[in-house]
Order: sequence, then structure tokens, then C-alpha cells
Amino acid sequence: MSWPKISIIWLNYNSSKIISLVLRSLESIVELDYPRDRYELIIVDNGSTDGSFEKIRGYIERREDINKKIIRLEHNIGFAGGNNIGFKARDSDSRYILLLNNDAVILQSGLKTLVEYAENHDDTAGLQGVILKYGSRLIDSAGGFVNEFLTSYPLGSYREYPWILRKPVYISYADGSCSLYKIRHILDCVGEKLFIDEFFGYADDNVLGLMMWGCGYKLISVPEVVAYHVRGLTFGRRGSILSIYLGERNRMALSIISNTRYKSIIPIHVLRNISTLLARERLSRSSRIGVRALADGVRLGEKLKRKGLFIDIYKAPIIKISLKDLGLFFTTRRAVEKYFENWAVKNINLLTIDQ
Repeated sequence: MSWPKISIIWLNYNSSKIISLVLRSLESIVELDYPRDRYELIIVDNGSTDGSFEKIRGYIERREDINKKIIRLEHNIGFAGGNNIGFKARDSDSRYILLLNNDAVILQSGLKTLVEYAENHDDTAGLQGVILKYGSRLIDSAGGFVNEFLTSYPLGSYREYPWILRKPVYISYADGSCSLYKIRHILDCVGEKLFIDEFFGYADDNVLGLMMWGCGYKLISVPEVVAYHVRGLTFGRRGSILSIYLGERNRMALSIISNTRYKSIIPIHVLRNISTLLARERLSRSSRIGVRALADGVRLGEKLKRKGLFIDIYKAPIIKISLKDLGLFFTTRRAVEKYFENWAVKNINLLTIDQ
């Protein structure tokens, strides 16, 4: 097999507290079982100020055996903006891009696993393998599913691998921590920017997946382990005010530019989510954050709508929520997670692809 050229986009921002994991992530790229002249590493630093960039640059510049580009930005433009810069810097002859978080470690065989499948399935625009939680056999994500409330479910999360994963399955979107995309399909569908810059972080990979389905392309998850990941380190502590605000703001924006039938209920759910997630904060503060997320989300959604952006979520394999189950989404997080898990078990055969 003649291996296609790959551009690997790898972002960093103020990672000094997890620098050993970050350097291990870089090391896993250097150690890939893939022809050395057939891939390049594009490092994009989002204006780090904690010394992590210097350590990363020092490590990778000593590796003369790998093709690399190092880009340092003046300030943090987020996961979306940073990856867009990396995408623009790719070699003109690259046929694929691999997105890899700096808190994810790809297996030596991981890139070949993804490329081999993609090369044999022309209508597949993006794919991922099984990503395990770092240092364990628990699944972090085996593919992402969007539901009609525009939240997401990482398939198999916290289940021990292989769980119900036996064959490739269709997914709503590929997880941004480790995913492969065909560049020609990206250019055909969304142009020269992978993600919506204004999203900054959270829901950007969701939106890309939904847009690719809208263009007639497919996204797939293969049942082989390709990487390990420590979720939540890219934006700091999970459940931080920033992560909650961005997630709910972007969900609100997505509701404006999509055709979900629960568009009118989502604002209520956004406020409820924020008040629940920020239960330890004072009520007045969580209320302000909720109102701000709603208002900013509406403004962003209307801005994108004026640009002509529309997403038909029903062209993708999503989780549909019946009217009788709506109330469940206003109960506990665990109840919702169980609902999604039961949906996956029930529908896995419908999502399965015969190779």
C-alpha cells in the first residue's frame, strides 16, 4: 500500500502542569508506525505564558527525524481557532489531517489503523477509533452522538473495552481528541476552516460532524483502540465556569442555526444545566452566567445565521428523544447518561457497518 501524506495538528496552551503527559503525547507522534516521510507534525501554541512552549519546542527541535512546523500565536484563540491555523499551514500534498490533543497519546499503530479504513471507504469524511481513558481499559469515547437537545454522548464512556463494540459504526461526529479527516471532503463541505472560530472550544467537533453529514459524507468509528486520553485537561478542570459557559453558549448558538424540533425548550434546559453544574456557586452568580450564556449564544447564532449557516441535524445519525422522555432530561445527569447508554445498546445493530 502506498501510504498517503498526513498532516498532524497538535495544539498547546499553558500545559506546564501536565508537561510529562504533553511530552508523552509528542513522543507518541514521533514513534508512529507510519513512513516518516509521509507525515508532518504541525504544533500550534496558543500564546502560552507558563514556559510550556519552550519545553515543547526544545523537545521537538531535538528530533531531526520528523517533519515539523512550529507556530506560536500571540494570544489564545481556542481549540477552534488554533486548529484552523494548523489546517491552513498543512502541506499542499497532504490528503488527511489528524487532530490530536496534547493530553492524548496515540498508539504506535493508531494512525495506520485509521488510514487503512479511510482509504477503503471513499464516502467516509472523518473517523476515529476507540479512545481509552489514560492508563485504563475504560472507554473515553468510541464516537460522538448528538441528540435533539444538542448535548452529546460519547459512545461507551466509562464502559470497559470492548463493551458492545464489534464492527465499525456510524457516528454523529468524531471526537476532537484524536480523529482523522479527508482534506478534499473538508474543503468541499466547509472550506478552508475546520471549525467556527467564534466557538473557541466545545461543540466544535460536533458541528463539524453534523455539517459533513449535511454535505452527504459519513463519519465512522472503528472498534480498534487507537489512543489514550485524559479528558478535560485542555481547558483545565472539567466543570470550570469557562467550560460550562462555552458549552452552553455554543449549544444555544447551534439551536439557532439548526432545525432541532426542541429549539424552543433548549433555552430553559441551558439555564437548568448551568444552575445544576454551578450548584456550589451563589445563585446570583450562576444566574448571571446562565443569562450571559443564553444572550451570547443567541447573538452568535444570529450572526452565523446571517452568514447563511444552517445545519440539518436529521441528516446525521442522532439520538431522537420522544415527547414522553423529555422530562428525563430535567432530572439527574446519571439518569440521562443511562438513557443514552440504553439507546446505544438498543440501536448498535442499526448503526453497524458491514465492512
